[in-house]
Amino acid sequence: MAAKSKVTDVFARYTRADTTSKQRIFANSDGEVGSGKSTFWLGAPGPIVVQTLDLGLEGVVEQHAGSKEIYMATYDLGQEPGGEFTVALAQQARDKFIEDFEHAIQNARTIVWDRESDMWPLFFFAEFGTDDAFGAAPPKDWDRLKGKLRRLIQMAKTTDVNFGIIRGMKNEWVQKINAKTGAKAATQSGGRVPSGMDDIDALTHLNLTHTRSGKDFSIHIGKARGPGGHEIQDQTFSGLCFADFAQLVFPDSNPSDWE
Repeated sequence: MAAKSKVTDVFARYTRADTTSKQRIFANSDGEVGSGKSTFWLGAPGPIVVQTLDLGLEGVVEQHAGSKEIYMATYDLGQEPGGEFTVALAQQARDKFIEDFEHAIQNARTIVWDRESDMWPLFFFAEFGTDDAFGAAPPKDWDRLKGKLRRLIQMAKTTDVNFGIIRGMKNEWVQKINAKTGAKAATQSGGRVPSGMDDIDALTHLNLTHTRSGKDFSIHIGKARGPGGHEIQDQTFSGLCFADFAQLVFPDSNPSDWE
């Protein structure tokens, strides 16, 4: 008995891992415009706080707002007539975004960033005073900026909140080498990749890609953590609402858990 106590004391500085999982959805949602990302997340349990930079919920939020509490956090980006998007305004918007997020994780049941691909350039402009990504800052400053966003995401992980990070898409650029001259040049690959800060998919528990073909909406599930995660990763599902998806991730949950 004494020996067991001694072993326990040796590891007292650490937190012992357990098998419990927080019953919440913590995911990034990537996809083209109109692929159903916002609609999917507005189906999550309320109260929902949507931090929006593109004011893009009109025509989408109406079908959900009557059945649950949905709150929008918006930001002054100089969009009023005669306004101008200045560094000072960007810094104010960034600081308010962070304040709203820290408040939301203490009070909301679901938080949605709509869209992180708009949030990233806002934080970039506020940090460096330019939207030129080439040579704007040395690597250590880039790391500091990314650290600010990682802090927010990790902060949400300490809570039970559902968290959705919506990202748009952009053209993919790749570097090619001229076989004759050896010169390097960037060119478009013809593919599309998520926009915003890189490494987002490494920070979330689930990676979702939303697509639309006509009136049919689908979700491809990449990385999937959770009790049912291994069963659904690398699969594509059509017509999934948030509650149906959540029950795939947590098979022992009920529809009422996601209302």
